This record gives sequence, C-alpha cells and structure tokens, in this order.
Amino acid sequence: MSSIFWPPSMQHVVRTVYLPTPENLAPSIVEQISKILKQVDALRSLQGYGEHIPLVTDALKKDIATRLAEVSAQLEDVDSRKAAGFIAEGLMGGEMFSIMSKHLSELNERELVGHVGELSTWLGKSRKMFYSAFFGTPNTGLQCVSDCVDEHFTKALQCLAQTLDVPLQALPHCAYKIIDLFGIAGEANYFPKHFAYFMPEDQGVKYSPIKRTIVFANTYRNLYEKIALEQAPLFNWELGDLPASNEIERYLITWFRGHDLGHSIVLQDTSFGQLSKHDRWGSMVIQEALADVFGFLISVDESIAGSIGLDSAKMTRMYVLELLRYLRRGPRQFPDAGSAYIQLRILHDAGVISGTPITGLTVDTDRFIDTMRIIAQKLIKAALVGDLAQFERFIDIYCPHRIEDEEDLMFGLGSCGITLGYAQQIVEGCIDAVQ
Repeated sequence: MSSIFWPPSMQHVVRTVYLPTPENLAPSIVEQISKILKQVDALRSLQGYGEHIPLVTDALKKDIATRLAEVSAQLEDVDSRKAAGFIAEGLMGGEMFSIMSKHLSELNERELVGHVGELSTWLGKSRKMFYSAFFGTPNTGLQCVSDCVDEHFTKALQCLAQTLDVPLQALPHCAYKIIDLFGIAGEANYFPKHFAYFMPEDQGVKYSPIKRTIVFANTYRNLYEKIALEQAPLFNWELGDLPASNEIERYLITWFRGHDLGHSIVLQDTSFGQLSKHDRWGSMVIQEALADVFGFLISVDESIAGSIGLDSAKMTRMYVLELLRYLRRGPRQFPDAGSAYIQLRILHDAGVISGTPITGLTVDTDRFIDTMRIIAQKLIKAALVGDLAQFERFIDIYCPHRIEDEEDLMFGLGSCGITLGYAQQIVEGCIDAVQ
C-alpha cells in the first residue's frame, strides 16, 4: 500500500470523495468506461511490478481502443466523439500519439472529456510516465466563470502593468476545460491527487504550440473543503468571512484560471532557460510564485471580480487558506509549496500575516493586495528581467531548498498527512477510497 502514496510519511489520512455516475450518459457508455478503467488499472499494475509483457499490454490497449470506438459511436456531441477516437488512435504510441494529443487540445467537448494513456506523476515521486485514465463531464457553469476571466484578462493585465510600472505582456496561453470527474484509474488514482492536468505536456509532449488545462472541479472543491478549510479556526474567522458553500467554486476557479494565465505573463526579453540551467528547482519554484501572485492580482482586478461577483476580502482569506494547504504538503517537496512559502514569508515579514498557531493568526486584508503587488515586483526583478545575480540572491534568501538553518519553514504549523481518495460508483463494488 505504501508504494502508491507520496510523499513519504509515517501516516496518511485518506478523506473520501464520492464520484457519482453521470446522469447524462447512456448506461452502455458508462459500462464501457467502467471496463476501460479496470483495464488501465491492470496496465498500471504491470508497470508497478516491473513486468514488460508486450503481448499482454498490446492486447489490453487494443481492447481499450475498441471500447473507446464503441463509446465514440454512441456520443451525440461531435467533439466528444472525435476525442474518444483520437484517444483510441493515440494509444498505439509513436508519432500518432503526439499528433493525437495536440488534436485533443484543440477540442471543446460538450458531453464527455477523457484521457487514456501514460501521464507524468509528481516530480519527486517519479520522473517516469505511467498508465492512467480519467473521465468527466463538462461543468458549464464554472466554464462560464473561466471564460469571463479570459474575456477580461487583457484589460486586467494592462491595469496590472500600469500599477506595477512594468511592461508586462502575455504569451499565447492554453485553453481551459473544467469538468466534474466521475471515473479515474491507474497512476492518476494514486496519491496525492492532481486536480488539474496540463495537456499535452503531462502526456510527455513538450513545447506543443497548442495546450489545454483540464481541471477537476469536484476534486478542487474537496481539497479546499476537506483540507484547506480546517485551518480557518486559526484566524477566528466567522462563516461570513469566507465564500459561502455555493460561491466557493467561483472563487477557486477564478484564481486558478488567473494562475494558469499568470504562467504566460513575461517581459519582452524574459527567458527561463538560463534560470533552469543555474538552479532548476529554484526556477520551478519562482515560476510557480509568479503565476500565483499574478493570478491573485488578476482575480481581484475590478473588471474580473466585478463581473463574477467576488469580494476581495473573501478572496484574500480563501487564498491564505490555500497557501497554507500548499505549504503543509512540504515546502521542499513540491514547487507550488515552495511558492507558498515565499509568499507567506514576505507577507509575514511585512506584518500582513502575524501571530502564531498557538496564539492565533491574523491577516490584514486592507494591506494584503498592496503587499502582493510588492511581492510581484520582487519576483519580476528576480526572474523576468534576465539578471542571474538577482535570481541567485532571491532564491538564496527565499527558496526553501536553499534554506539550511533552523528557520521555521512551516510558520509553526505541522505537515499535513491528509490526502483525498476516490470512491467511484462507476467501478462495481467500490466502497473504499483506497483500492
């Protein structure tokens, strides 16, 4: 059992997320997908045992491809049908896999979104690709939220550039697809759970001009409600201080779409290549920090927050809880946890976040956004202007993998051993989150 968990821990607490069978899909489609999930689990198990049996793996992949073709034939939405066909063709590997992966990223499925094939896992856990599958139905309500962010992004970026007095610009960015997950198998169903995949990069296709992020909305919500929200009592916040249950997904998706777009924000001569050659982990951490901070500042921009109906103080408090959730995963084990440390460290040094978990923590919401702008300016100087000396100085002070003394990387908090596990109605007899 321990081999499917990461990072290493004496104890893992699994909190169950129930994935119901979608009502809009025909039972025959659901049945085929259920069988595909079990076959992908078999493919992943063969990899886990180090077995290389071409006849078995090829037979499984051919059978999965046949089932996908049957699913495709029963779907009504054109792009959903195309997607199932592309996945089936891509299963056979080679050049066809890369071509099909790019074609998938161009689609806008309205009935079924899926993946079957190898996916990358958590950096640190393994650099290998492992067989995985997931299926979900499009979440049209949250897609509208994401589309609203896209609609106002250019204006929000112009405003941010003027406020920071820096000529920021955006590279071509990836598309966004938000789904409700109902079935998952293979490596993707191991621990910890991703709530988003970046396609086709996570499929091993690097530097594709066409990209798409697939977000599991129900997984993301559960990460917040089952893990992040537990830290709210540290701040003595009342129920009305945070987004209500029927609002939280709008806040989460707005920020995360901002984060995704934040990865595209650069200066004219920005190049992350030299940063990676100098310190690859430091480069990854600082890029996540840039995306986080840009994403937050974009999400509280008046044009976006006003259109979606977000309260900046509630967004701030939710964001702090998310930073703590990321941090407690291990600031030296995940780049996004290292990013959370950088932000919390500067916010703490500025007195915007103060106190201790024992005496109680406070957040100065009136100063928070201005301090995030200061963090943005520090990060821009460290990573976007092409000054390697500034980058080195910054990561030496703020990146957890460079901090060797006894400084408290957790701000008085312990590490978090909580992880999500899926109980899938689509998988017959599945009543547990750990299989």
